[in-house]
Amino acid sequence: MKLGWKSARNSRAPMILLLVVPALAIFAAGYLFPVAQLVLKSFRNESTWSLLHYQEIASSGVFAWVLFQTLLLAVVVTLACLILAYPLAYSISRCPPWLASLLLVLVTLPYLTSILIRTYAWTVLLSPAGLINQLLLYLGIVSEPLRLVFNKIGVYIGMIQVQLPLMVFPLYAALARIDRKLSVAAQSLGSSPADAFLRITLPSSMPGIVSGCTLVFLSCLGFYITPALLGGPNDYMIAQGITIRVLTLGDFEAAAAQATVLLAMVATVFVIFRTKVAAELEDESQSSQSAKKVRDLSATTRMPAPLEKGLQRALEVISSVRSPLLVLLSAFTLALLVLPFVVVIPLAFSDAAYLSFPPPGYSLRWFTKFFSNSQWLSALSFSGRTALLASLLAITIGIPIAFALVRFRFVGRVPLYLLLISPMIVPHVVMAVAFFFSFAKTPLIGTATAFVLAYTIIATPYVVVILIAGLKKFDRSLEQAAISLGGHPLTALRTVTLPLLLPSLASALVFAFITGFDDVVYGLFVSGPSATPLPIRMWDDIRLEISPQIAVVAVLFLASLAALVAVKTFASAALHHRSHLKDI
Repeated sequence: MKLGWKSARNSRAPMILLLVVPALAIFAAGYLFPVAQLVLKSFRNESTWSLLHYQEIASSGVFAWVLFQTLLLAVVVTLACLILAYPLAYSISRCPPWLASLLLVLVTLPYLTSILIRTYAWTVLLSPAGLINQLLLYLGIVSEPLRLVFNKIGVYIGMIQVQLPLMVFPLYAALARIDRKLSVAAQSLGSSPADAFLRITLPSSMPGIVSGCTLVFLSCLGFYITPALLGGPNDYMIAQGITIRVLTLGDFEAAAAQATVLLAMVATVFVIFRTKVAAELEDESQSSQSAKKVRDLSATTRMPAPLEKGLQRALEVISSVRSPLLVLLSAFTLALLVLPFVVVIPLAFSDAAYLSFPPPGYSLRWFTKFFSNSQWLSALSFSGRTALLASLLAITIGIPIAFALVRFRFVGRVPLYLLLISPMIVPHVVMAVAFFFSFAKTPLIGTATAFVLAYTIIATPYVVVILIAGLKKFDRSLEQAAISLGGHPLTALRTVTLPLLLPSLASALVFAFITGFDDVVYGLFVSGPSATPLPIRMWDDIRLEISPQIAVVAVLFLASLAALVAVKTFASAALHHRSHLKDI
């Protein structure tokens, strides 16, 4: 029996290699090789090997301060997102399915919307004449406008809004899996609602809390766009320091050392929580065992007695108003997520010659200006082409590797999965700097090919994660039935599997396209005179002018996103209707 198992495993090896080699080849060229070159460059001083740059980092008070600011930002934003996201995720998990779907769409929409657009909206919202200051003045809370932007306050507000969806999604997934009957049973046996929450709901949601906090914290460590646009001249983080050293000072080796330090920090946290990250690969039986372990652990472990008593007392105090308070907190979090859209849509139709909110009048002057500007149209066309090509390439390599990870058990399966999703975790500034250092002396920089390769690397993780989720829900008996009736496995794949996976494929394509289309960081290092993407045009406009022109791009982006979502919804409904008719 053991020999037969080994023989079966060996016979699968060529198939597994065939499925994983294309993705590994692209990742080796555009990700592993550049990152390795970056690390090696950090140990160079001119033409010799040296630890000089690390010694400078260790003795630099400025770097220590920047590191402290970065870690403080990551911790504060993570805690704030947890406090805001938990009530919303809890409320959504308790809603009827139709309402939960609607609320999840409201959470997903900001996540899919360009970070540049959202950050631009916050520059308007937080300005002295912005909506927030106007509201504070109207309510009499302040007597003069507050300085809320181009400082730490603006950075924290913008970062919290940007990172909130990353906290809501894993929390909702964990809370939705909790059996509500457990809390009902506990309360029927005399437990108070606060005690039932502390004993059952909170411990059972701990995997979601850990996942959400890990994602937000790691994302904040290397975040570039929002701190650069909303912060002051002395409020920059590690990612901004690295960018300045490369693009302004030309101090490449010192920048490589700082980027390596940032990479090591992120990699350490990533490795510590690797089992949580790789939980997506577990099958149903493994998931049930993991859930049982969590429940058993929750039953045997207790938080410190003073903390537990204090938290329980606080929950009991607010238990009488818990329902309206939950609704109020959830509404506040949703408002924070969608507030940028309240600004950018009216601004796109403003007839003012400069940025003014609310607009003094409405017209299509900024749409006319956008469509008559060859530079904007060229950038739009370039971003559309490269993002589409990259998303198609990501789908092409993502499908076989998702099948390999779900359908086969092989040595190195988990490390391979962690490698493929690591571009979601590793700061894009590190990857972009590494890419720039590796290919700066080649004809690749400043070409569409460079952007397609870079976008493919950052889009593939989303494709793999979405397709793995789709394959895990797929009923393999349909595939097996087609094969048992004489169909070739490839025929069954083409006629049964892929058509039923269309909703997952559509979602993966949308996420992959938006990931590339929205990228700014790679554009800062890779763009050239004939290869300038739309986000770089937007970046320059926000930094130099802050005109309503960006609002036009936002409206066009939102309209395109709405069309994509509508097409996906229609396709999913049509597929469901078709399968229902076949069942009849």
